[in-house]
Amino acid sequence: MTLASVAQAVLLSLTVAGLYAAIAAGLTLTVGVTRIINFAHGEFVMLGAFLTYFLFNQHGVSPWIGMVVSGVVIGLFSALVYRVFLARVLKHDEHNQLLATLGLSILLVNIAIILWSPDPRVMQAPQLLPALQLGGVTVPGNNLVVAGVGGLLFLALQYIMRHTRYGTQMRFASDDAELAMHCGINVDRIFELSFVIGGVAAGVAGGLVALILYVHPVVGLDLVIRAFAIITLGGLGNIPGALIGAAILALAEGLTSTFVPHGGSFGYGIAFLLLLLVLVIWPNGLFGKQAHS
Repeated sequence: MTLASVAQAVLLSLTVAGLYAAIAAGLTLTVGVTRIINFAHGEFVMLGAFLTYFLFNQHGVSPWIGMVVSGVVIGLFSALVYRVFLARVLKHDEHNQLLATLGLSILLVNIAIILWSPDPRVMQAPQLLPALQLGGVTVPGNNLVVAGVGGLLFLALQYIMRHTRYGTQMRFASDDAELAMHCGINVDRIFELSFVIGGVAAGVAGGLVALILYVHPVVGLDLVIRAFAIITLGGLGNIPGALIGAAILALAEGLTSTFVPHGGSFGYGIAFLLLLLVLVIWPNGLFGKQAHS
């Protein structure tokens, strides 16, 4: 172990944290506002990854444009899913909500397997930015793209929640939906808006997945488990907490896979270990609301 190898592992982990933050920020927004644990969020990411992949491989569309298109398409798809499916589920028991989103997740995975086969794909896109050279440390350009886009997506969601009228209404509806309704807020539309914004974030995150990972029908499942660990770390509905949780998880995974023998196979183990520790020690997350009381 050398200083250069540690620096390399840390910087690469922080770029992966950008991807994790992009996925978790959209999920924590929808969970924090609607209170629905959306297991299908990972499949929205998977669909965005496939869309970006096919746009590049079959039509030569730049991954930059592919990410934007994926965000728009998955956002529209999220609106359809909410209106046809989730708006009805919200009226039911929480257990039925969990089963419904889990069923949607399984349905989307199986449709993807039927349409595109279970074989993993790699987009092999050119480097969209020059690689970063710091002494003996090299960070590939596409990893820099992932970190940058993930950070910008986080800032955009934070701005929406803190500095727009719709963000204020989302926070109000999240705290007390019945009172918000009595104050004239269309809670159903606000819930739909939060779900659509989360879908846009998932679509863009899918483009990032295609850029540095692989495209596969179950790639969303791999990532959404990490996303749930991240929003548990950061605190339910806490978008800045999701960013910090993403950094913690990515660093833990990156350093373990680099310096622990066979550590590359410990991905889920690290995520669940952090999840269990937080639930035992800080049940509301590191930055949960009760942590400040």
